[in-house]
This record gives sequence, C-alpha cells and structure tokens, in this order.
Amino acid sequence: MGKNRLAGEKSPYLLQHAKNPVNWYPWGQEAFERARAEDKPVFLSIGYSSCHWCHVMERECFSDKEVAGLLNDTCVSIKVDREERPDLDALFMEVCRAQNGSGGWPLNLFLTPDGEPFFAATFLPKRTTGKMPGLADVTPRVKWLWLLQKEDVLRGAKDLVRTVAARSAFPVGGQLGLIQARTAAKEIKNSFDSVWGGFGLAPKFPCAPRLLFLLEFARANPGSEGGEARAMAALTLHKMWTGGIHDHLGGGYARCATDERWIVPHFEKMLCDQAALLWTATAAHEAGPDDFYRRFAEDVAGCILGDFASPEGYFWSSLDADSDGDEGRFYLWTDEEVREALPQGDAGVFCAAYAVLPAGNFTHEVTRRQMGCNVLYEAVPILEAARRYGLRAPDLMKRLENDRRVLLEARNKRPRPSVDDKALMDWNGLTIGALARAGRVFDKKEWLLAAERAALFLEKALVDLKGAWRRRYRANEAAIPALPGDYAALIWGVMQLYESAAADKQKREWLRYAEGLAAKLEENFRDESGGFFLSPAGEANVFLRRKAALDDAAPSANAMAVEAYIALASAVADNKKYLDTAKAILSCFARAAALNPAEHASLFAAALKLRDVKESRGAAETPEEPDRPLDREPEKDARLRDRDQERARDRERRERDRERRRARGRAP
Repeated sequence: MGKNRLAGEKSPYLLQHAKNPVNWYPWGQEAFERARAEDKPVFLSIGYSSCHWCHVMERECFSDKEVAGLLNDTCVSIKVDREERPDLDALFMEVCRAQNGSGGWPLNLFLTPDGEPFFAATFLPKRTTGKMPGLADVTPRVKWLWLLQKEDVLRGAKDLVRTVAARSAFPVGGQLGLIQARTAAKEIKNSFDSVWGGFGLAPKFPCAPRLLFLLEFARANPGSEGGEARAMAALTLHKMWTGGIHDHLGGGYARCATDERWIVPHFEKMLCDQAALLWTATAAHEAGPDDFYRRFAEDVAGCILGDFASPEGYFWSSLDADSDGDEGRFYLWTDEEVREALPQGDAGVFCAAYAVLPAGNFTHEVTRRQMGCNVLYEAVPILEAARRYGLRAPDLMKRLENDRRVLLEARNKRPRPSVDDKALMDWNGLTIGALARAGRVFDKKEWLLAAERAALFLEKALVDLKGAWRRRYRANEAAIPALPGDYAALIWGVMQLYESAAADKQKREWLRYAEGLAAKLEENFRDESGGFFLSPAGEANVFLRRKAALDDAAPSANAMAVEAYIALASAVADNKKYLDTAKAILSCFARAAALNPAEHASLFAAALKLRDVKESRGAAETPEEPDRPLDREPEKDARLRDRDQERARDRERRERDRERRRARGRAP
C-alpha cells in the first residue's frame, strides 16, 4: 500500500495514518486551497496516538477502501494531532459540544472550504449502529447536501459559528477571592463522590486541577471548610491509589477509569497526567506531611523517569493504550499467568489481594462482556488481608512487594505499548516544575537533576535561529510555533527550579530563562483587555480566535500564566508588572469563572495564591495602604455580589436535582 501526504510528518499519530487509502492532508493552507479550488467540503479528524478508539476508527474506517473512496470523492480530508495543536482541538471540541452536548476523541467534523463547521461527531463506526451514525452512511449524505442544498449547509455553518462565538464570549471584569472560591468549593463538593472519591459518575478522571484547588482552598481557609476540602482530595488520591487506574507494577496512572470505583481504566498513560498528579501529591504532603503522599510521589516520579524520560533528557508524551493488537494487553493478567509467575504459596494470597479471578474481572466497555483477564487493583486492605491469612501486616506488605516485582519482570517480556516520543513544550514544562517541586519537598536530588536537564535541553532544542520558540520536538526537528500554554507551563517549571536552586548564580540563570519566556508570551498572545489568546493571530482558516481559562487534565493556559507570574513576582524586586499581569488575567476571566466554577478550578487556586504576594515598593513611595483582600469588594458592588451568590445557590440546587435524577435512573 502506498503512502499519503502524512508520510512526511513527524507526529506519531499522523504517521499512524500515513498508509491509509484516505488522501489525508496535514492541517495547512494547501488542503483548504484544494477544497476551494474543487468546491468540496473538508473532513477534519482529530485524535492522538495513544487513544484506543482512535485506533479502532483507523482500522474500521480509514484503512477501509470503501470508506476511503467515499471520503476521497466527497471531501478534502485533514488529520490533526490534538497534542500538537491543542488550540485547534479546543476550538473544534467546543463546536462538538455546542452541536451535541458532549465531546471526545476521535473528533470528526465536516467543514466548509473556508473552515466553518457544519457537522461534528466523536467516534464513528463504518456503518450506522443504533443511534451511532456510520461514516460510510454520513459521507454520501454530506455529498448530496453539498451538491443540492449548499446554501442551506452554508447558512447552517454560519449559525453554528455564531453559536460557538456566543458560547465563547464572556463579560470581562470582576474579582476572584475567598468568597468566590467558597462558591467553587461548594460546586465541586456537590459533584464529589463521598464513597469512591473523584467527581461525578463514570467515566472518572483524576481531575488534578480540582484536587490542587481543594488543597489551596484548605490552606487559605483553615477551619471546617478547609478541612473538608483537604479530606476530599485525600480520599480521591487514596481511592485512585488502590484502583486499577493505578499501575501497581510499573507505577503511574492511566488517563481515566470507565467506572466509578477507579477499577477499569482506559490504559493510555499521558505525561501531563503524571506531572499533574505528582504536583498534587507534593501539595498534599506540604499541606499535611504523610508517608502515603511520599509513596504516591515516588510511584509517579518513578513512572516519569522510567517510562517517559528520553536519553536526551526531555520527556516523551504518552504510552499507548493498545499493545499486541488489544487494548490493555500489556497490563492485563489471566489467573493462570499470575499463578505460573509466582511461587505456589504466594499466588493465592496475591490473587485475593488484587482481585485476580479465574473468569477475569475485566469487562469490555461497550459489550459489557467479561474478557477472561484481570485488572490488578487492591481489593482488600492490608490489615484485613493479613488477618485473613494469619500474617503480620509488615510481612504481608513485603511479600506483596516482592510478588509485584516478579510480575513486573514477567510483564516486561511482553510486547510493550508504543511510545509517542515527541516532546511537547507545555507538558515538559509541567513535568519540569512537578519534578523540581517534588524534589525540593521530598529531598530527591535525582528528580531535580532530571528537571534541570530537561529545561536546559528545551532551551537549546526548541528555539530557532530568530529566537522564536517551537512547541514540538521530534527526530531532531523543532516545529509548530509555541502557544500560550507552552510559555506559561515552562515559566512555571523553570521558576520551580529557581526556588530549588541553592546558588545565587543558578537562581539568576533560571530567572533570566523565565523572564525571556514571559516576554515572548506577552509579545505574541496578550490581549489588552486581559488574559492570553489561545491561538496565534491571523492564522488562516481558523474561524475564531478564542480566549478561555477552562481546565483540562492539566491547569488551563491562562491559569498557568497566573501561576507563572506569581512565581516571577515573588522572585524579583520590581514585581509590579508581573502582579498587574496576573491580576488582569484573573479580572478578565472572573465572571466566566463565576458562571462555571468547577471548570475554572485552577484559576481560583491561582487567585488564592496571589493574595499572599505583596507588591514591592520603593523607599520614596507613599506610605503603604492597608492590604485589602481580593474578596473584599466595594460597597457599590454589593448588589452584583448578592446576585452572583443567588445564582450560585441556584446552580447548587440544579446540580443536586440532576444528581438525584441520575441516581434514580441508575437504580436497579
């Protein structure tokens, strides 16, 4: 089979589609010019290399000659790696949510030749199945509509663009402080699972930004509310640790769990998730030292340094969900495999402790059938297992630790999941910061050294001859202009190295590095009304240049920018410009955050930290004014505050009603 235009790309995800019979283009002007010249719609498909359902769609649809023939006849097809272009992914995911109420990957859309969307969906099988449309059925319908009802299609696209623009618009101005943070904490509490930890129903994601906010809220608000917030974070981390989302043999965490109890994961491991959870464990330990958080941090840091560290010093992006042709095959065990690997006396105890069943405990996500294999998770607390088998708890712990080591050695002989070995500036920045902070808190010099090495590599590899930064590095090539999240995350990461440095010379070098990044961020993305745009100015075929501060698996770009500027303001003598920028970002997104607090958790956490930073003042300046907390609003805003609080109470009532309806719908 020949290759298409993706064969010359560096993205592992795009290269996975290079032999498809679909005539793929990478995102760029060439594809849209051809669509306009031939008067064809654009088919845009977005995914990432470690995504299981992206692999399924590649096999079922994009490798299929019938589907490829339909797409090649009807459209100009474009493939995008969401990790390379998070700005495009976020924009078109907003389209999908506006049209369908939800999103996910793979993300598939039909656009006009000018880049305006008129149809959006997530996973599409080849043929229509139940309510799930099939790509082989949708594509001829798109062709018919384009040829016979094009004006209606174009009108619909304009309407959808207006809808997305309206959803992305928000009033600028306002404040974020302790009062507003209390509202956010209450909303997060309303979605909290008090039995299994985490937020909402299945599927469950770690939601590290919410955990970090809860820990910061507890620090800023000592007392019963703060204690409750800290307890929510602690329960979530403990339940994740015992669940199957945790790799009990190799360390680290899968992207999400398909169930409420954290047992059955989607098996891909993402660098950003490991970094955010390492940051969370470190913050939890700082809030209340506990050996559990140390073990959690050591587990995740071990995964980062063992599975994600490149020989050159930077960090790879992800490990695939699939291996040897099946999802999770690298991580799953049959009862027979466990008993063959372990001594006879150990196998029974291990199987009981980790829920290994002869028939298997792993259920297929779609068919709900038992697959005959097992996800390892801690089914029984150590003390209970020790009593059951008449063993001392320390002896049992040592025995299980040895069993895990034996099974890890056996697992390492299996075909390994493929590695997405590109370096992303933002994920590396987050990892550098998490390792540096954790290394400082837990006194792990090797973590600090790994963070330093990565930061120095990025400064050398990602900057071009004109001094411009690139966000992706792979196979000796740096490409794709850096985005605001790249600058913000790397500034924060470098400033964590600054905090950890012992020598003044080192501190000066890290500060120089960070301030250079901050200058580039402001030059390329700052909006005069506050905050940073998420995409470059003037990019063709992008119908909307958005600003947002919504969290994803990691804190949002604008929230990370506040974190970065707080760190800079704490380090420099003349810190007013950094404080003013941080305050302007918070003010820009304050009202958007008030309307959707849980999705802006990182912004609230950053606002609470900003309260602790004092502005530097020269000796000749006027006497210092009394410090006014961010949450103490002027009297003239009292009515607005009361209105916002009433809206918050209404949201809480609606959320409780939704949860009750969901619970009734799930009752047996």
